[in-house]
Amino acid sequence: MSEISKETLEAFFVETREFTQQAEANFDIDEVCRWSYFFGDTSEQKLTKLGSYLESEGYEPIGFLEAGEEDENPDLIFLRVDMEEKHTVDSLYQRNQTFFALVKEYEVESYEGMDVGPVDEDMVQG
Repeated sequence: MSEISKETLEAFFVETREFTQQAEANFDIDEVCRWSYFFGDTSEQKLTKLGSYLESEGYEPIGFLEAGEEDENPDLIFLRVDMEEKHTVDSLYQRNQTFFALVKEYEVESYEGMDVGPVDEDMVQG
């Protein structure tokens, strides 16, 4: 995935606010939420190394997901890590920049982006 622009993040925040209001979801994207971040590679070993580093930084490793049939590269494996935190468009943009740099440093194929949901509950698509 190429860089995630601030405009994309602004739209993500707006769409999530609208979704949570319409669905009467029990979280507010402008407060502390459970943020999930996804990294992709064909090497589980590379993802495990990255996951270990992220865990040392306070992220909760959730596990690996296999690519779906609709994915461009069906051999990709996805690592999901979560953290409960509060973000603004600017702070999430900075977080994404850090993750794009980590992908290069750990030679992982891609940072796939993020999702958000309520704290201590299953993730709700934003």
